[in-house]
Amino acid sequence: MDKKDNIKNLTIALILISSFAIVEAVGGFITGSLALISDAGHMVTDAISILIALVAQIIASKKLNRNMTYGLFRAEAVAAFFNGIFLIGIFAYIFYEAIERFQKPREIMGLPMLIIAIIGLIVNIIAMIILLRTSEKNINIKAALLHVLTDTLGSVAAIIAGISVYFWKLYIMDPILSIVVVLLLLPSTYNVIKSSLSILMEFAPKEINIEEIEKDLRNIDGVIDIHDLHIWSITSGNDILTVHIVTEKISSSQRILKEVHKIAENYGIRHTTVQIEKMGFPCPEVCPVFEKSKKGHTH
Repeated sequence: MDKKDNIKNLTIALILISSFAIVEAVGGFITGSLALISDAGHMVTDAISILIALVAQIIASKKLNRNMTYGLFRAEAVAAFFNGIFLIGIFAYIFYEAIERFQKPREIMGLPMLIIAIIGLIVNIIAMIILLRTSEKNINIKAALLHVLTDTLGSVAAIIAGISVYFWKLYIMDPILSIVVVLLLLPSTYNVIKSSLSILMEFAPKEINIEEIEKDLRNIDGVIDIHDLHIWSITSGNDILTVHIVTEKISSSQRILKEVHKIAENYGIRHTTVQIEKMGFPCPEVCPVFEKSKKGHTH
């Protein structure tokens, strides 16, 4: 799915989430429900995260120019990182409020809370379906989807709490279920922060085995040595490989280049930059090296 579809889906999700956030916030304060208030807070952060994701997609869709030779795809990882951090802040707030409620339970209007929570669940499910279409290969939209998932679970918790309050006056279920939702979503939130940070720090993609790639490159017929092997991601699913290949016969360059590109494609890497060097070409010591060859770097 292309950038235009991503932008369209994010826009629809933004309208849905932001519209109901106001309704749920008012309902939460009227009923006195922490589950609804936290869910309304989730929806506000959902709207903000989707807005950030939308802006990032618009920026990332801009054409390359001389000042941005890779485009602005990194904006997606930046947005995902801040969305994850934002979620951690929301989780901390819910924990604080829940502790207050444990110490001083508050009376809650069960039926209005239940009705609002059910409507909120429907809205979140619709938004999730829309975002799921484009989240698989886009970490930025995946982060926005995680926000909506958080809120969906929050709506389920609010429904259960509403039932407990309406039928059995179990007010304590309100803060308990709010904390359960937070604990369930902490691992996923951590993964989004970790994934986006690894892109920003230019770590090698976790799904790519660098040692295996290095081994395959060294096994190419005519390759004497390799150095300055680097693999990183511009954004999720957009990986880059650069490498210096040392050969004794420059006449074999074209064949070696084709084999290097084929190996990279086998690992899902479509953007490859290769420098072919004849044996004896001096390698600058200032270049960062992935793994020094036993043969040395002055060929």
